[in-house]
Amino acid sequence: MKNKRVVLAALLMITMVAFSVQTKAQKGYSFNVNAMVQNSWLFNSDDSDMDNFSQKAYIHPALSIGAGYNFTEKLGMGLDVMYSFQGRKQEVGGVETRIKLDYVKIPLYFHFNTNPAQKWMFSLNVGPQFNILTTAKYLDANDNEMDIKHHYENLTFGGFIGAGGEYQINSKFNVFGMVRFDYDFTNPENKDALGYNPDRANSHNSTLGLQVGLRYKLGE
Repeated sequence: MKNKRVVLAALLMITMVAFSVQTKAQKGYSFNVNAMVQNSWLFNSDDSDMDNFSQKAYIHPALSIGAGYNFTEKLGMGLDVMYSFQGRKQEVGGVETRIKLDYVKIPLYFHFNTNPAQKWMFSLNVGPQFNILTTAKYLDANDNEMDIKHHYENLTFGGFIGAGGEYQINSKFNVFGMVRFDYDFTNPENKDALGYNPDRANSHNSTLGLQVGLRYKLGE
């Protein structure tokens, strides 16, 4: 009986140590790389109200790297740097043109995940986002380009949310996939640009995409 108690106590201690190691592995720092296929829009109510105006799908990629810190098993913070190829494709009076707007996006976010002891877990990111304009071009129906960067603000501010699933490959690597949506609260158009209509409604950038990536966990 005494030997059984010793064995049971040993098994209990081993189980507790293993659980502690597994839990700690979910805390601490992590790094990620990911890619996204996204559709983007440049909304403006004045444009949408025109009878001969329609906005088309504008599907382009976005790439990012990031770092995070989980201060508990389920809660943490993260910061990414993303290069986003976006803009708007529109048709006006039967003529299709494009506005190309590329940004470096810097989202700072709150991170939540469900039980990290499971192979599969739900993952959620949400927070503010700063966007730095790198390219602004107008492309006509024949793809002739014209630089229009002076018509747009160099910095905009918005927010984003991403939700999806995460799979634990081993103690160091996770793969994840999530649906990501962002929206700019500030107007990306430069109201001080020459020829800008002061009565024009504010515009807003937005993207919706599918993001997949790999996370490397340092642990505590």
